[in-house]
Amino acid sequence: MSQKNTHALGRLIRACRFVLTIAVLVPTSYVFAQTRDASQTSPIAALQAGGTGSSQASHPDELERLLQLADSVNPSVTAARRGVEAARARVSPAATLPDPMLMLGIQNLPLGKQSASTMSMSSGGPDPMTMRMIGIGQTIPYPGKLSLRRRAAEHEVDAARASLDATTRQIVTDIKDAYYELAFVDQALSIVGRNRDVLAGFVRVTETRYAVGTSGQQDVLKAHVEATRLAESAVTLTEQRRASLARLNALLARPSDTPVDHPEIPASVARAAIPAAANEIRFTSAALGARAADSPLPPLAELQETALRESPEIREQDAMIAAQASRLELARKDVLPDFDVSLQYGQRGGGLPDMITALVSVPIPVFKGRKQNQVVVESGAQLASLEAGRLQKQNEIRAEVARLVSELERSRAQLALYVKALLPQARASLGSATASYQVGRVEFLTVLDDQATVFNYETEYFRVLSDFAKNLAELERVVGKEIV
Repeated sequence: MSQKNTHALGRLIRACRFVLTIAVLVPTSYVFAQTRDASQTSPIAALQAGGTGSSQASHPDELERLLQLADSVNPSVTAARRGVEAARARVSPAATLPDPMLMLGIQNLPLGKQSASTMSMSSGGPDPMTMRMIGIGQTIPYPGKLSLRRRAAEHEVDAARASLDATTRQIVTDIKDAYYELAFVDQALSIVGRNRDVLAGFVRVTETRYAVGTSGQQDVLKAHVEATRLAESAVTLTEQRRASLARLNALLARPSDTPVDHPEIPASVARAAIPAAANEIRFTSAALGARAADSPLPPLAELQETALRESPEIREQDAMIAAQASRLELARKDVLPDFDVSLQYGQRGGGLPDMITALVSVPIPVFKGRKQNQVVVESGAQLASLEAGRLQKQNEIRAEVARLVSELERSRAQLALYVKALLPQARASLGSATASYQVGRVEFLTVLDDQATVFNYETEYFRVLSDFAKNLAELERVVGKEIV
């Protein structure tokens, strides 16, 4: 081949390489532009703009509707409500006298024949001691016993009401927990979907670059592996959503696959977790581990005092202690006698006058040391046990409130770091890596790592936001009232 033909062939090869390079760089730029657009239109950006982070239509009343439905159909709430009715029905019987006793019979009927002397005394008529008898008897408890029984029953009603309140609040917390988990999973699946589109573009780019010899096969394989890992995440999240949906529907007494459309964190909860604008985020100090400033939570001591005052669990304990105190006082009165009063009318034959009998009987507590006194000991021990249990419950509530406040403040600080530093820095690193990769200054693995970092941070952001909402619901249950 002549030198002239060799130069012509070289120019042709360089021209083909230039065209192929342009063909590769154009889709690469398009993919990276998609990456930037995805981060700019992420749910987090929507949240910082004042929304709730949902890409779907907002349904702010959906959670309230589910809570109202649970109040009418949840079996645990229904059982607790029936328990209140049962306790209320026990009040009247506890304060009512025992049923009177009606007596009918024949009294003093001889078993054998009368002797001659006896017959002479009765002039041959019926036995003068034999009579047909009718009577009525009534047990009258010692004064004060009925009122104590009534008082104990009324305190049991108060305990049942407090138990109903505690059960209702627990169901509300459980529903919110499942609902917020659904909201997180939906956001995570949305992030997976956006990253799937980006990775699909990466796969096309690496395959094109490999085809023209500007990239190695390892880039193609890495892109495929990352796409497969994303598919694995999608499978895990999808099954997690089915489990959370089944848990929510179980609380609502309906089929496990009944759909719940567009669950989302309420705007008020999101605003309590993180300010609407990134420039409003501040920390209490520059020290490591500092909390986010402007907390919407009341002081810890105030929350603990409110919990001890409003908690239905404490109110239930108080009512049970009051009922047991009444039972202890009743046990001390048990040694005092109840009165059995009866009035009988006896009809005699043979022209003999009828008879009336009146009786009053009282028990003699000869076994007081082995019976009544031991009942007093048992009642006193039971009262002491309940009082100790109340102190333990108070300590547990104080500790639980402190733990939940720490969890909430940790979530607020984490969210502030995500919005203020981690997410912007991760996106900037991804942008730098993509720009460097286009000119061949970094490897494709660096781009994948940065993309995975952004994906993980965005997912973790919504995980922390969901945990904040769950812990807030739990704190409101323990405190016994709404906080934000």
